[in-house]
This record gives sequence, C-alpha cells and structure tokens, in this order.
Amino acid sequence: MSEKLILHHYDTSPFSEKIRLAMGLKNLNWYSVIVSSIPPRPFLEPLTGGYRRIPVLQVGADIYCDTHLILRTLDRLRPNTPSLFSHKTTQPLCWWWDKATFLSAVGVWASFQGDKLPSEFINDRKRLAPALDLSKETNEAKLSIHLQHINAHLVWLIDMLADGRSFLLGDPSALDITTYHTLWFIKSNCAEQAEHLLSDLYRPGVLLSWFERVAALGHGISEHFTEEQAFDITKQATPVEPNYITQKSSHEWKIDENLCVTPDDYGCVPVEGKLVAIDQYEIILRISDEKVGDVNIHFPRAGFNVVRVE
Repeated sequence: MSEKLILHHYDTSPFSEKIRLAMGLKNLNWYSVIVSSIPPRPFLEPLTGGYRRIPVLQVGADIYCDTHLILRTLDRLRPNTPSLFSHKTTQPLCWWWDKATFLSAVGVWASFQGDKLPSEFINDRKRLAPALDLSKETNEAKLSIHLQHINAHLVWLIDMLADGRSFLLGDPSALDITTYHTLWFIKSNCAEQAEHLLSDLYRPGVLLSWFERVAALGHGISEHFTEEQAFDITKQATPVEPNYITQKSSHEWKIDENLCVTPDDYGCVPVEGKLVAIDQYEIILRISDEKVGDVNIHFPRAGFNVVRVE
C-alpha cells in the first residue's frame, strides 16, 4: 500500500493553489504531478473514470476528487499535523466562500485577460461549463456586478479580522486557504488592473496582512513525479478498504450496485462504478480499467448527484 500523497495539478489552477497551501499549513511532504490545463490527460483519465476537474489527489489506487473532500482527506490521512477543520463551522464557511465568489473572480479575470486566452482553452471551458462566457467583452460589461459580488463578501472577512486575530478562525484553517485561493487568482492574473477595484486587497490593513500570512504558509515539501510514475503506482497498488466509513451502504443504494456520480454545477461528466461505501459526507465507487486495474474513486456528497445506473 502506497501512502504517498500525489497531487495532480497545474500551476495557475486556483483550486490547486488551495490544496498546495493545505500541504504547507500541515507541513506535508507530497509528490507533484503537473498535468495539462485542458484535456486530453491520457495518464490521469483512466484513474478518474472520466472526472475532469483539477486538482485530484492520488494515494496508491485511491483517487480523491473535489477540494472539499481532498482537504478532509488530508486531515484523516495525516492526523498528527495541524488540523484544517478544528471548528465545526469551517466546512460550511468554505462552501459559502467558494459558491459565493469563485465565478465572480473568474469574471474579473476574464474582463482583463479574456482576449489573451487561447482558443483551445476557451473552447474547453465552454464544454466544462456551457453557461460560462470567458470573453473580454462580455465580462467587461459585467465587471461592476462581479466586483459587487466579491466586495459584498470580502467585507465579512475584514470584519472577522478586525479584532486583531491573525487568521479567520484564530488558528490557520481550511477557511483561510479557501478564501485566499480566489483572491490569489485575481492578484496573480490582474494585479495592476484590479488594484484600484479591490483596494482593500492591496493597501496596508488587516486584509492585506492576513493575505500575506496565508501566503507564508507555503506549499510544504514537494517532489516532482511524472504522469507515468503516478500511473505506475496505481497499477501496482490495491484500493484500500475504507474502514473509516462504518455504514457502508444506505437505505437507497447497496454495496456493488452500479451507480453514477456527477458534479451538480460544472464539469458535469458522469463517473460510473460499483458502490464501495457511502455515508453522509463521502461516496466511493470502484472502477476497473484494463490499463490500470481496480481503482477507488472518492467524491464528496455535497455538490454531486448520485443516481442508479439502469
């Protein structure tokens, strides 16, 4: 059984930055597999059953999808490191921030960078999220609305930090890296243009100081792996029995039943497999690929639809 934490990601992916910072917060050693920002990803796709969003965490022949589940998994697999979820409110607050601000942050980015994006990237993202328009012209017209959406939530972060605390919930947590990654995406790609529009993020004050403290958490210690190396590890590994899930089935689905799991917002590519385990937080499907063997694919329950394959 391989205990290596292998992250499939690419440098400019904001959700990948969230997980890289989690590695830093927890002081972890991990293995970095850089993948293309657009498909095809021939060594990754057989491991994920077609799930196409990035990042993906691999531990042997177990694949973890979606950053909300990946963060919980890092806490479970590395319990003797600083916790990402020491407060019961952390998970729902992370969900709030991602859902409330990410698409508006993409809109700000596209309003400045839309005319510089390669056509291959734009076409791929249209397939990923058909309702998402990355054109500069469209997002320039909506820039004021995008900024209203972000600022309406940004002020709550400022309010949380106003009492002098270093991090949003006192100690660094998943909420800090979740709120950071959206703002990092804007600052990394639109620094000069956004400075006068999101001034609290640039001028000295509690927000900028917090932003710099989160950045200082770093990315832990990583070692480069090729896609082929990660693929070979999966071939040589066996999926781990999920003993942390005590109730393996539910009143609705039974073990070994063929199910389909699909994101409910974008990147809605269905993944089909046999049910291994399910609880209120997580569902695990087993796929069998002739190239790689058996793989367990883990999804969070929140944000994903589960249906029976007839």
